[in-house]
Formats: sequence, structure tokens, C-alpha cells
Amino acid sequence: MGMSTRHGKVKLSILLKHQVEFGEHVAILGSTKELGSWKKSVPMNWKENGWVCELELRGDKSIEYEFVIVKKDKMKWEGADNRVLKLPKGGGSFGIVCLWNATGETVDLFPLDSEKNEVEFDDMNENESTDIDSVSVLEVQTSPFVGQWQGRSVSFMQSNEHRNQETE
Repeated sequence: MGMSTRHGKVKLSILLKHQVEFGEHVAILGSTKELGSWKKSVPMNWKENGWVCELELRGDKSIEYEFVIVKKDKMKWEGADNRVLKLPKGGGSFGIVCLWNATGETVDLFPLDSEKNEVEFDDMNENESTDIDSVSVLEVQTSPFVGQWQGRSVSFMQSNEHRNQETE
């Protein structure tokens, strides 16, 4: 991943816990240039624990953003208001965990170890808020559902792989 945090920059790792239909993927849009200035979506990547993306943003400002589900050329926006996140002054590496359509909930920034780029989010229950102690900076654990669909063995492709097949 190799993004270094420059003075005043905030490295933000975003996790969205949400499942989509086959052929769909998730993207994020927002009020800053790095988030497409509400005009161009920034694709997120599917990992075993949800949709992820890493951004480097200018610190000490508030940003607005929303997630969208993309299928071919159509976008399905989250309902309700934009999400708002206040970025800290002075820079650093932080993570947030979001749920689809939970736009009114407060999102907590938690600090990440700058030497490691992966975060274990498995301790988080989708129905409770995150506090910094419940998130440990470790390797991501594999979901028990990976490799199975309705109890049968299957193989999954990364969202980035099938996104290319949709346009063919």
C-alpha cells in the first residue's frame, strides 16, 4: 500500500460492512477532490470483511461523503443525509467502520499503526458502536462463510475481476 503520511495529511482506511448482488460493487463519493468532488466515484475493493478503500486527505477539515452501489452505469445512493467526518489536525493514520444506510450515526476515527496497513474488524458487532479498545491492529481473519454458498463449496472472484467482465 505504501502511502506515506505527509505533514498535515490524514491517511484514512475506510471499511463498509455491506453485501451486494453479483455484478455490483461499492464506491464512495464526497466533497473533496480525493473523493471525486461529488462528480466521480472512487471504487472500493471487496475484502473478506467488507468493502475497503484507503485515501490520503488534508487534515483539520470536515468532509462529506456517501457510499453508492454501482451496477454497470447505474448508481444506487444511500438514503438520507450525507455522512460528515471531521479529520484531525496534524495528520496520522486512522480507520473508520461504516454500515450501509447508517448515515445518521456518529462515525468514530480510530488510530492505526503506521507500520501495518491491515486492521482486524472482526471484534465489531454491526449493532454496536466501535470503541478504540475493541479494534486491534492485526492481520484480517477469514470469514467462516468464505468458500461456501448455501453450504456448498464455491470459488469467489474479487469485485475488481468481475467489474472488468461486465463491460465485455
